[in-house]
Amino acid sequence: MSEKNFDIRRLERYGSDTCEYLLAIITDEDHASLVELDDGGTGWQSTLRHDRIYREVDPHTGRPRYRFEDIPEDQGGQYRLISQIAEGGRGAEFSELVMFGKRLVTFDDRTGLVCEIRDQRQLVPRQILMTGSGDEAFKGFKSEWATLWNDRVVVGSHGKRPTEEWVKMLDRNYGVRSVDWAERYQRIRDALGVGPNGYVIHEAVEWHPYRREWLFFPRKISTSPFDQAIDECERGANTLIIANEDFSEIRTVQVGDCNPERGISSFKILPGHPDECIGLKSVEIGDRTESYLFCFNLDGEVLQDDIFIGDYKCEGLEIL
Repeated sequence: MSEKNFDIRRLERYGSDTCEYLLAIITDEDHASLVELDDGGTGWQSTLRHDRIYREVDPHTGRPRYRFEDIPEDQGGQYRLISQIAEGGRGAEFSELVMFGKRLVTFDDRTGLVCEIRDQRQLVPRQILMTGSGDEAFKGFKSEWATLWNDRVVVGSHGKRPTEEWVKMLDRNYGVRSVDWAERYQRIRDALGVGPNGYVIHEAVEWHPYRREWLFFPRKISTSPFDQAIDECERGANTLIIANEDFSEIRTVQVGDCNPERGISSFKILPGHPDECIGLKSVEIGDRTESYLFCFNLDGEVLQDDIFIGDYKCEGLEIL
């Protein structure tokens, strides 16, 4: 029997009887990431935090429910990651986390840097992704989402026309291939009915290997042109897009109530319970940033309402 692909193995790391999981969450601190190092040099920092999540079943209703637990910093709940690679004076703006086999991998949405995280503290650069097709400009790819598809990591951006409609496919050795997904992004816009003047901003995508479906959970959806002040406060979305493997069939599911200030920045399918997901929401309004965790199933039912986890912007989530 052939070895199972990474995407299947990732979901089978835990069984259906598992009730405790360890989460990894990474921050994208934008301009605040710049720091002075002990040797007087310049670096860029991000925070990697850990939390526990407990899945419980209500004995009366049979309905799953979740409970979160912060891990104190002195017990391994928080680590500082330092990068010395930047573009335009900015770096370490990590937007996603993925378990790629046994490696925890993160993606810098400013520089295009792909790093393994070792021992919770060390960043090991493995690849630099370039914008668009990879040949058109000396500019890092704005990595915003990543997921395992078969044995590859697929890394995508916001989905804005035209350069952010490309995706990067990384093999086991971090070899990269650029693929134009403009038609797929357009089919999503059509399914959402945003029209020619609207837009959709993506930061959270999962490939579901059992269902052979793509799950897109947009952070922002608008039928009007982009206006930053309105976008920050009013465009947060709660619509999950479910597409078959070639995007020829797309349906949408409303997940709970919409809070227009909060948008989805990452989510992961729960190993052992592949119809349930853990999601991360973030708020950016001027200088105000907040992050929340929540749980839902693929029928659109909220299993755990938003839980505030910090007044900083978290953009990447993985189940360890």
